Amino acid sequence: MSGTFSAGGLITGLDTNTLIAQLIELERQPIVRLQQRIASLETQRDAIGDVRTQLQTLRNRAEDFRLNTVFGQFRAVSSQESVLTAALTGANPASGIYTVEVLQLASATIARSSGALGAAINPDVPLSGSGIQTAITAGSFTINGTSFTVDPDTQCLNDILALINGSGAGVLATYDAVEDKVTLENDTAGDTSIINLGATGDTSNFLTAIQLDGAYQSTGANGATVATSARNLGAVTTSAALGAVAFRNGAVTAGSFRINGVQINVDPAADTLDSVIAAINASDAHVTASYDRATDTLRVVSDALGSRTIAFESGTSNFLDVANLTTAVQTAGSDAQFTVDGGAVQTRNTNAVADVIAGVTLNLRSAGTSTIAVETDTDAIVEGVRGFITALNEALTEIRGQTARDATLQGDSSISMISSQLQYLMFSNVEGVDGTFDNLLEIGISTGSAFDSETGARFELDEEAFLDALRENPENIERLFSNSGRTGIADVLSNYLEDAASATGFLNQRIRSGGSVDSQIQAYNDRIERLEYIIARHEERYRAQFARLEQMAAQYQSQGSSLLGLGGGLSF
Repeated sequence: MSGTFSAGGLITGLDTNTLIAQLIELERQPIVRLQQRIASLETQRDAIGDVRTQLQTLRNRAEDFRLNTVFGQFRAVSSQESVLTAALTGANPASGIYTVEVLQLASATIARSSGALGAAINPDVPLSGSGIQTAITAGSFTINGTSFTVDPDTQCLNDILALINGSGAGVLATYDAVEDKVTLENDTAGDTSIINLGATGDTSNFLTAIQLDGAYQSTGANGATVATSARNLGAVTTSAALGAVAFRNGAVTAGSFRINGVQINVDPAADTLDSVIAAINASDAHVTASYDRATDTLRVVSDALGSRTIAFESGTSNFLDVANLTTAVQTAGSDAQFTVDGGAVQTRNTNAVADVIAGVTLNLRSAGTSTIAVETDTDAIVEGVRGFITALNEALTEIRGQTARDATLQGDSSISMISSQLQYLMFSNVEGVDGTFDNLLEIGISTGSAFDSETGARFELDEEAFLDALRENPENIERLFSNSGRTGIADVLSNYLEDAASATGFLNQRIRSGGSVDSQIQAYNDRIERLEYIIARHEERYRAQFARLEQMAAQYQSQGSSLLGLGGGLSF
């Protein structure tokens, strides 16, 4: 130790450090035993925590009965789910059989731009500056095997059409400025042969740009095959700033407009058609807007079903006029129509009808007739009872495992008592149940015919017996588990487990921070601290004693040497 001389056996030849270490090790044995007791207590605390967790799970399953989430389960089944589906959406649904005939589904109002948004192209200026939406590449294209060359910087659309008409391709090419589309027609009346558009060696996208590649071909007025551009050539680019788009109805002005009374702001320099559509959809106008690429128009659908039209109001911006929505063609939606049990026709502005059968929502899907059965959900009830029994068996298994011979909680009477009490409660007769089914054995819940002394009793459910009892007297079965007098199996079990496993229960009082286990551990740690102090003092004393021994040995050695020196001068 500091300040204490130690010769380490230099004089005596003793290994004093080893001797002291052995003495200290002997004195530390009580500390080792206390540390083992602390480790055992910590293990017990964990084991009690595991038991408590299982008991809390069991209490939750018992509470399901008290909260009427087991026997209070129903189901609604539709005989024709293609006509309608039924879902439980409220408490206490009205049990029974209902016949529902769907006459008409509710639909939403749809508004479409009254015309294309993009301005028609100029067929008399070079294609590169004509306003055509898809840029045309220079090169060649083929019609009926005849190849044509196009230079978008020098040739206009009418130049190309004239080349086609003057060739031997056998078609007449025209441009309709009103529709902003190109039409090809076999130049021989009654010629219904297919017009072959494009070839493998084509290097220009001209046919694609004028929307003829893949266009539908039909028979025209003169009986010849006709192919027309799939969309207008000057269709708008939705990602371009509104101020840079050539709209058919002129430039969009800054300001605002309203849909269903909700204001939408527009800035042509910053907004695109895509961003305006997004703003509409994100607003409280309760509509969904989209751009129809095939027709170059806007489509606005009411979020609400029924016959109400969509209100479009131009404000300080002319956006709705430019988008042809102030003159939109609106297809009004319809109300749902149906009858129940042959009664009067009822109408709703939704296909989700929640006010006809109490606690049930009917989701109408198509015209037709379906039978709805609203009944007790016996499958869910059986599942709930099975869940309760499973939780009970798992709790009992946990307790038996923890209290078995040589197990962590062996001999812990408070834990063993819980197992006994659980089994006692399960086999008790319930007061307040008049007539049959006042105990679990009568409804098919027992420990079965096989008993294993090693694992103990396990509860089982005879599903057939349980369902028979449930059909015979469902009220008593429910009271057996939980009733207004709180005498049911689940009632009593839940109350007992509240006392045992809740935050204020006796198990948690043992294992909580500062609980009885912690108090024992703290007491042992206090004893260890005192013993450590005593042992440290002993070690100091041992070292001091051995140091004095070394000093004395040194003195004796010195005296012996002196005597030998004196003796050497004597002669006999």
